[in-house]
Amino acid sequence: MPGFPASGAALMSRLLNETTNAAIRTGDERLPLAEYRRFFDRLPEAVRATTVARWGAPEEDPFFAGNAFRLAVHRFGNVVVGIQPARGYGVDPKATYHDPDLTPPHAYLAFYAWLRASFGAEAVVHLGKHGNLEWLPGKALGLSETCWPEVALGPTPLIYPFIVNDPGEGARPSGGRVRSSSIT
Repeated sequence: MPGFPASGAALMSRLLNETTNAAIRTGDERLPLAEYRRFFDRLPEAVRATTVARWGAPEEDPFFAGNAFRLAVHRFGNVVVGIQPARGYGVDPKATYHDPDLTPPHAYLAFYAWLRASFGAEAVVHLGKHGNLEWLPGKALGLSETCWPEVALGPTPLIYPFIVNDPGEGARPSGGRVRSSSIT
């Protein structure tokens, strides 16, 4: 595949050294503000209002520069490898990762808008311990248009091979979702 690192170690090095959730991203892709606005303006009013109330205008997002969102992704032909965006900025990432009430910022939405509209992803695969779509505000099952997993992914299939090599992650209290950041 053109430009794909020669080994798994080389890919990991590239991701760890270039593509991060730090304030400056060095990924290959950008989502122009006009494209983001087309995506954002089609979202339900309640979703848009919540996002703006919590995070302000898209241009105020720390991952916005040069009239575009910088995305933590690298494209290799018809495959994209990226780092899922942080659930917020200026907040404790560990405490907010599983926060079911934290509205994700514009850069989070821009990542999924790019995957869906610009790149045209036919599916998303979350690898690693787990992604955080399941912890977004709204329901985890039977999603409506204002449930954030639906807002982010829309109809794009999510393939999520959950790695259960952490006993704390495999243990769930009765009632389902863990709503605590004490399990790491």
